Amino acid sequence: MVRQIGMVLIFCFAFQVSAQEIHYVHADNGLIIRKEPKRKGEKTGKLDYGASVRIVQRTNFPLSISDDGEIINGVWVEIEDLGQSYPKKKGYVFDGYLKEDAPPKRIQLVFNDFVFQMDEIVVWDTKEELAKVHKDHAEVSVELGESPESKRFYLKNNDYEKIEVYQRFENSITIMNEGPHCDLTEWKHYDSPWQKLKPQEGDNSFMTTTYAPEDWQKFIPVDMAELKLAVKNNCQEHWLDLLMNVKDINDYPIGVSMSRIFLKLILTEKNKVTSEKLIVFNIPMGC
Repeated sequence: MVRQIGMVLIFCFAFQVSAQEIHYVHADNGLIIRKEPKRKGEKTGKLDYGASVRIVQRTNFPLSISDDGEIINGVWVEIEDLGQSYPKKKGYVFDGYLKEDAPPKRIQLVFNDFVFQMDEIVVWDTKEELAKVHKDHAEVSVELGESPESKRFYLKNNDYEKIEVYQRFENSITIMNEGPHCDLTEWKHYDSPWQKLKPQEGDNSFMTTTYAPEDWQKFIPVDMAELKLAVKNNCQEHWLDLLMNVKDINDYPIGVSMSRIFLKLILTEKNKVTSEKLIVFNIPMGC
């Protein structure tokens, strides 16, 4: 009897009931849910980056994980997923990557040999680029009002000896009509020079550069007759009528705006072989 009481006391000590805490997953690659609070416990599911969970109870079973040279300490906790899945995901996860504050919004582009992640940006992923595995080129469209400027991004799971990143932008012409607009994104452009980005310290991350308002207005010399022909060929007939009395690309309803921002990655392997990757952000135009 004494032994049985002792076993019950040990079990109770191992689990502490929480106050139904709400936390968010900050692990870049998500968190594995296990049936038991141990590393070899059966896997029952996975929580994505940014997922919200309710901590049902905490255990006194500690765990330490090495993540890119940093030691992450924590304990196993029992959770319930607060997402839309049904039935609800339940089980045990390591709480070293759970925090009370929601993580930054993030996109992730998976390449064959690394993962690109960018914080604080929302994209319009109609072509499901975020679900694909890319070889050398990836392209996404950002939501209206969004831009990849002044954003931190990460290159994860890579084994390159050297990484160089360059950025440039492209301006295009748009024809506006008090809301609707016809964008000549496949016609002529102003292409800025490539600008090398400095790496941030410690975690294979970089910060994109920010452009001034005058950068968004830069363009090459344009022959108006050639522009009107491009509008005729690429837009509907009534758009050409809007240009009847226009003599310069700076006159309304013609507008010049940024249409794409490019990131070029030059990756050098340990055997000195280099490869190039290109990431394209399509920027909404018009007004």
